Amino acid sequence: MNRPVATNPRVFTLAEANTLIPALEQLMEELLAKKKRMQKHHDQLLVLDLIAGERIQDYQSQDGREYLEKSAELESLILSFEEDILKINEAGCFLRDLEKGIVDFFYVHNKQLVYLCWRKGEKKIHYYHDLDDGDRHRKPL
Repeated sequence: MNRPVATNPRVFTLAEANTLIPALEQLMEELLAKKKRMQKHHDQLLVLDLIAGERIQDYQSQDGREYLEKSAELESLILSFEEDILKINEAGCFLRDLEKGIVDFFYVHNKQLVYLCWRKGEKKIHYYHDLDDGDRHRKPL
């Protein structure tokens, strides 16, 4: 199992983790929207490449200019997407699964280091899981 990476890992209290939920909810919405837009731009670039072929290398042509424009837009989206993920990591959280909206936080439960586990849509954190387990093994606090 790949472990998530936090650039500023820390141990949270339940109250501290819960205060981050509104911001995380917003960031997750933005990340999902950006991911969808990135996929659309990527698909458009592939189609343009298939249709225009070598003409996209001629940046004076309409196809070439469109390809450059779409490429720049995709690059900008990717950078913005990465910045949003970095915000989550810098807060000391672990983005576990974007599609499911799962974020983990280090927490001490019964004198053991575990992950508090939050899913997008949950108003507060009610679950945790062991460090070696995923969200399928969530246990109530």
